[in-house]
Amino acid sequence: MIHPTALIEAGATIAPDAKIGPFCTVGRDVVLDAGVELVSHVAISGRTRVGAGAKIFPFCTIGLEPQDLKYKGEETETVIGPRTQIREHASIHRGTLTGSGITRIGADCLLMATVHVAHDCVLGDGVIISNNVALGGHVEIGDRAVIGGNAALLQFTRVGTG
Repeated sequence: MIHPTALIEAGATIAPDAKIGPFCTVGRDVVLDAGVELVSHVAISGRTRVGAGAKIFPFCTIGLEPQDLKYKGEETETVIGPRTQIREHASIHRGTLTGSGITRIGADCLLMATVHVAHDCVLGDGVIISNNVALGGHVEIGDRAVIGGNAALLQFTRVGTG
């Protein structure tokens, strides 16, 4: 189901059972797998794949250009794992060529409200990130790690195993 106020660019790949709520925007290189739900006012762009059963809440931005002065428009990606929940006002930027080229969120993660995930971050499966957390570029978080509210992880920080 796609709400009539949603804007979907030609070329986007959307599973037949995906739900796209009011005022969402989905870019041409976006893939939404089976059962994905964009609640409302979600903006997804760039080469971004959202895994099956993921749910993204209002005012999230995913796959936008990284906040990195070295970035010059190269083709990079964002991958969101299956069954992951991304809560209100979260932002996830795509990778850079100086990193892996991919920002990756694992399966079964919960990113609470106003979380920021910068370019080239890698989150394992089952990660929980509490409200107002900021992850700098190239941060790695291992499986099932929990990051408490209002934390800021500097670039290249590694938490947990993986």
